Amino acid sequence: MKRALAVLFVLLLIVTMAASPVAAAKKQPAGLTPGQSVLFKQEVPINLVFIGYDEGAIDLSELLGGLPSSYEPIVRYPEFYGLSGRPMGLHFDFTYKTIFTNDRFEDRFFKTLMKLGQEGDPTAFQFAYNDMANNVLDVSGQVLYIDGPSVEKYLKSQAGSIGIRSARGYTIYFINWYARPDFRFHVYTKTDQPDPDTGYNFGDLRASRKIIAWGGSHSRSWFLDLSAGPEAWTNNYDVDNLDLDGNGVEDYRMPPIWEYTPGGYRDPALLSNDLGLLARYVGINLLFTSSPLYDPLVTTPGLNGRKAVHVEVFEDDPASNGLDWINMGFVQDKMVKFEPYYGWLNGLEDNNPIDPGAQRALRIFAGLLLEDDCWSPFGDTFAELFCYFDANYSSYVPDYGPGDYVAAIFAFNTTADNLGSQFGLLGFADDNWVDGTQSYVFAFDSAEYRDLGYGFSTTAVHEGGHHFGMSHPHDGYDAETGLDYGPEDEFYYAWAGDESNTIMHYLDLSQDFGQFDQDNMYRYEFAGYMNLANDLADDVMAHPQYNSVKGLVAKARIRASEASRAFTKWDYLRAASNAFRAYMFLVQAADQLGISVEQAAMLRVAPSGLAPHEGDPIRYPDN
Repeated sequence: MKRALAVLFVLLLIVTMAASPVAAAKKQPAGLTPGQSVLFKQEVPINLVFIGYDEGAIDLSELLGGLPSSYEPIVRYPEFYGLSGRPMGLHFDFTYKTIFTNDRFEDRFFKTLMKLGQEGDPTAFQFAYNDMANNVLDVSGQVLYIDGPSVEKYLKSQAGSIGIRSARGYTIYFINWYARPDFRFHVYTKTDQPDPDTGYNFGDLRASRKIIAWGGSHSRSWFLDLSAGPEAWTNNYDVDNLDLDGNGVEDYRMPPIWEYTPGGYRDPALLSNDLGLLARYVGINLLFTSSPLYDPLVTTPGLNGRKAVHVEVFEDDPASNGLDWINMGFVQDKMVKFEPYYGWLNGLEDNNPIDPGAQRALRIFAGLLLEDDCWSPFGDTFAELFCYFDANYSSYVPDYGPGDYVAAIFAFNTTADNLGSQFGLLGFADDNWVDGTQSYVFAFDSAEYRDLGYGFSTTAVHEGGHHFGMSHPHDGYDAETGLDYGPEDEFYYAWAGDESNTIMHYLDLSQDFGQFDQDNMYRYEFAGYMNLANDLADDVMAHPQYNSVKGLVAKARIRASEASRAFTKWDYLRAASNAFRAYMFLVQAADQLGISVEQAAMLRVAPSGLAPHEGDPIRYPDN
C-alpha cells in the first residue's frame, strides 16, 4: 500500500526513542534538533465548573484526589498483542481549577435552557424509568427538548464571566437543575445532521438519542447534566438492575441526580467520587487527551504522495445496488477538512455481481460456510476477510501513485441472511493480526440496515477515522494506571463519552471530526513528524553531499520552528501542518542524496488470542 517510507521511519522512531536520550530540558527545543527524540510537554489546564450544585454537597478533596496529574498517550492496539504501544512523544501535565457558579449566573443559565427548550412528551426511556420498581420519583408533565450544541455555545459565550479567559485548556461543566423552583424535566438533542445516504434523522427520530451531555461542537468544553434524562445511552434510566449483561459484575453508571439520596440508587456520599470518575475516565482520557487506536504515522504518504480512500463495493444483493448508498464526495470532504495538510484522493469501484472468491470469504466470515481457509492459522473466522483480501489485494485495488498511501475499504452490499452471525455489524477497521498495525477497512450495508437509517458513507468515514488512528470516545487508555478500558462493568459509564461532537461515536448525531478529534490528531502528528524529521535530518546532515541539499534542510528548520511555536500557542492545526512539511522537505533531501529507504522487516509474533477482534455494531436498533 505504498507505505514503506512511513513504516520504516515509524520503526526507526521507536528504536530511536528507546535508545537515545530524550530531550528533557525544562524548556523543550524549539524547532529541528537532529538526532534527538523530543518529548513535547504541555501544561493542560482543566476547569471543573459546577452549575446548580451546592458547594457543600461536593467534596473537592475526594473529587480532585482521583484525577490524574499527567498523561502520556500511546498507540493502543499493539498492547493487545503484548507489545509496547509506541509512545507519541507527548506529555501533558494537568492543572485543575474548580468553579462554583453564583445565583446570578445560574438564573441566567436555566432561563436560557427554558428558552431553548421545546416541550414534548417524555421519552420512551423516561417512561421506562417511571416503570421501574425502585425509582424515587416519576418523570411527569411535558419535558423540554433542548439543543445540546446551542447550550455548549451559550456556555462558551459566558465562560469569561466565571473566570475562564483562555481557550488554552479544557472545561467540564457539571449541571444540576434539580431542586431549583424552576426545574423542568428535560433532555438534550442534536438533530441537524441526518444520514447523507438515507436521510434518516437519528437525533430527531430515536428516543435513544435523547441525551444528557454534549461538547466539542463550538469549544474545548463538555457538559454533563445528571438532572437531565433519564436516558438510554448510559442506561441510567434502569435503577432496578445493577448487572445489565448478566456477567456477575455491576455495570457502574451514574443515575439521575435525584437518585443520589438515602434509599435511592446511589449513596449521596458517592456523588463527588462519581463526578471525579466522569472527569477522569471520560472527559480527560477519552475526549481531551486521548490515545490513538492505531499509529497515525503508518499512514504517512511518501515523497509527492497523497492519501487515498479507495472503496471496493461488492454486490451481494441482486435486489439493490450499493452505489446508491455511498457518497464519495461526502467521504472525501470529511477527510480533507480533518487533515487538510495532506493531498487527498478517492476511488470507487463496483464488483457487480460479487465475485466467487470475495463471496466465499464473506460466507466464511458470516459463519454460513464452515470451511478451513486462510483464517485457520489465526484460529478465528473473523480473520477471514483480512487474510483473503491481504492475499488478493492487487486483484481488487488499482495502483495509485508511488508515494500515495491507500486506505482500502471493502464494502459489502448484502442481506441480513447473508450476514449470518455477523448481522448487526456495520463495519470495522482491522489490524494485521500480527502486531496491531492497521490493515484494511470492512463495511456492510443491507436493506434492513437502510430501514434503520444506515448507508455506507458515515460508516466509511467512521472506520476510516479508526484506520488513520482515532479511537472511539467510549473506549481508551488511562496513562497513569496503564489500563485500556471500554464501556462495560466498572466503566459502563464511559458510554457518556459518545455524547460529544464526533463521527467516532455510535450515536449517529455527528458527521464530522470535532474539536477533541482535531486537537488529539494534530498533536499526535505534530510530535510524530517532528521526531521523524529530527531522525532523518541526522542522516541527511551526515551525508558527504549534504551541501547540495542545505536549502531544503533550511526550509525544514523554518517549518519545524513554526510548528513548535504553534504547539505552544495551542494552534494544533498549524503545528501539525508545519511539522509535516518540515518532514517532507527532509524526505525530498534524502531522495536527492540517494539515501535509500527500503521496506523494514515487520516484527512477527504469534497471533495473540487476547487481541480483541470485533467490529462496530448497531446500538439500539429497536426504537
